Amino acid sequence: MTALAKHCPICGTRYDGAATFCQKDGAKLTSEQRDPFVGRVILDQFRIEEPIGAGGMGTVYRAHQTTLDRHVAVKILHPELASNPDATRRFHREARVATSLEHPNLVRVFLFGELPEDGSLYLVMEYLRGRSLTQALKTEGALPVPRALHVATQIAEAVGMAHARGIVHRDVKPENVMLVERRGDRDFVKVLDFGIARLLWDDATHLTQSGVIFGTARYISPEGAAGEETDARSDVYSIGVLTYQLLTGVTPFEAQTPVAMLMKHIHDQAPPLRSMGAGRRVPQPVADVVQRALAKNPDMRWDDAGQMADALREAAEHCAVPLPRASWAPRASTLPPARGRRDLTPTAPVPLDRSERSVDTSMQVPGLSKRPRWTTMLAAFVLGAAAVVGGVMLLKSRGQAEQGPLTELAGRARTALQAGHLDAPPGENVLELTARMLEQAPRNAEARAIRREAVLTLREQAARARAGDELAEAKRAWQRVLVFTPGDPQAVEAIREIETAEAQARAPEPGLRLTPEEVRVGETSTFLAVVDGERAVGEDAHFELWRGRRRLRRVPAVRAGDEKRWVGSYTWRAAATYEVRFVMGAGEDALELEETQRVQRRSARLARDDERPRTTLRPTPRPSPSPTPMTMEASTMDEGIDWTIPAPGMTASPPAPIVQEPEPAAPPPWTGGVL
Repeated sequence: MTALAKHCPICGTRYDGAATFCQKDGAKLTSEQRDPFVGRVILDQFRIEEPIGAGGMGTVYRAHQTTLDRHVAVKILHPELASNPDATRRFHREARVATSLEHPNLVRVFLFGELPEDGSLYLVMEYLRGRSLTQALKTEGALPVPRALHVATQIAEAVGMAHARGIVHRDVKPENVMLVERRGDRDFVKVLDFGIARLLWDDATHLTQSGVIFGTARYISPEGAAGEETDARSDVYSIGVLTYQLLTGVTPFEAQTPVAMLMKHIHDQAPPLRSMGAGRRVPQPVADVVQRALAKNPDMRWDDAGQMADALREAAEHCAVPLPRASWAPRASTLPPARGRRDLTPTAPVPLDRSERSVDTSMQVPGLSKRPRWTTMLAAFVLGAAAVVGGVMLLKSRGQAEQGPLTELAGRARTALQAGHLDAPPGENVLELTARMLEQAPRNAEARAIRREAVLTLREQAARARAGDELAEAKRAWQRVLVFTPGDPQAVEAIREIETAEAQARAPEPGLRLTPEEVRVGETSTFLAVVDGERAVGEDAHFELWRGRRRLRRVPAVRAGDEKRWVGSYTWRAAATYEVRFVMGAGEDALELEETQRVQRRSARLARDDERPRTTLRPTPRPSPSPTPMTMEASTMDEGIDWTIPAPGMTASPPAPIVQEPEPAAPPPWTGGVL
């Protein structure tokens, strides 16, 4: 039965019914059948009219709000998110964060929750009439420098405002940016999915979907690609990639698969902006700002997106690039928020009214004037200044006392990093020194940055070793990565691939092997036959001993652990050249392997021992209490004794029929001794 055809709601490309995501923009494909939400009224006031877009998290519909007679956008998330309790809890938390953000360049979120009918998670947002930045880049390519900087600074300003509140987007890309018209500005930016985007990163099941990860892989930060902790500087990197594309028309890295793209973000340096696409027309100061945002080390980037926006404006002003100013007030501060703090309530100084600013004359001390004298005011000023200076010095001394050990440990860790002492020698290596720093300050940025550099160094070592086919060295480097970042998915997968390659390298080639290579009369040979894995396993598998054109003996073959290996053994009784053959199956499909075994006579010492006079013992039959793994086969007196010792793991089998053959030289008569 043929599956229904699907199409991309963004670009309109059609795919086979087995496809899930668009290969061009990563949007979730929709089938030709009718959407169940179209025409439906939810929450008694939103009538769903038509789908207007889809992404990795859900589908966006245009809806009419009957209570206020306006159009809104309703985003309904995929059902698998609603069925995951952890994802539902995160959705409510992040949706509350999204509704608290107020900025002209951020899409407004009005309502959120779960539909009472089926529990689907939804968001009601302002309806935007415009086009996505993906469509603009697809149709126009690189934008003129003033337009590109105008768009980039708006994105950075919006994201930077959230950074000042301790909130990280984690999924900045063209699909999450809309261009609408406001007051004659056709490039007015609206950033989407703020706060909700992290649902994709917290749920590992979504990262396995190629469309989602590929759409994000082009703009992900190195630490995000490595599965490490991300912060505001990770958004700065993503904005840097986006600005790079706006100015040149291409992204810094191109690859055929998402995994290859992630590896480029981790290991490769971004090409100079002015050497790519239309980048030659970009002024050097502007290119320098973008290149700094693309630094592999987060400490080398801007602390937040707001600082990057300020740097872009200053570079444009320095190069006389006309850049429209935003119609809103600039940010109050570019200082990054305190680590770990997420205060959702904006603070602002409360102005005093006239009664609070006026002097309270109801409590005057008798004998003093209502207006303080200048001497009193001067004394108060001196005392206040002294108190302030003393407090500042006290706080500074305490801070230095607290930062002293950390600064000393950080210096030692940096020295160990430069010397390549990542996890050895004991006491003076990056792993132990940063662990001591994190014990004193669990969120210490310096310790985390040093560890990230150590992990990147190990990843580069692993990549070089793997390229040189040094599997053991590459495996050791990835194992050291797991010491720094336990559970790292890339390291785990790389180690699994290396172990598979090692197992394949250890697997013997098909053929017949005889051990030992040199054998004498009375010694035992072990036969090992390795069969090609593609062949069907026959039931009748055995070894044959030939001399010339005569088959002397058939030796049983036993499987050795798997269906590819067969073993057998035989104790030689006469010196000669033999052909050992392994035979499996019959007829045209029979498999036959052959190897030559040369059996030499016994050494002179053993021959002399045989010639010594011995006491003749009459063999006394004794009952055998239990079967022994060694089977003695007595033939004629001329052939001597045949000891057949099964190889380890074999099951003793009854002896096969022997084809009698006179030996060229008869050994001395049996006198009761063991040969």
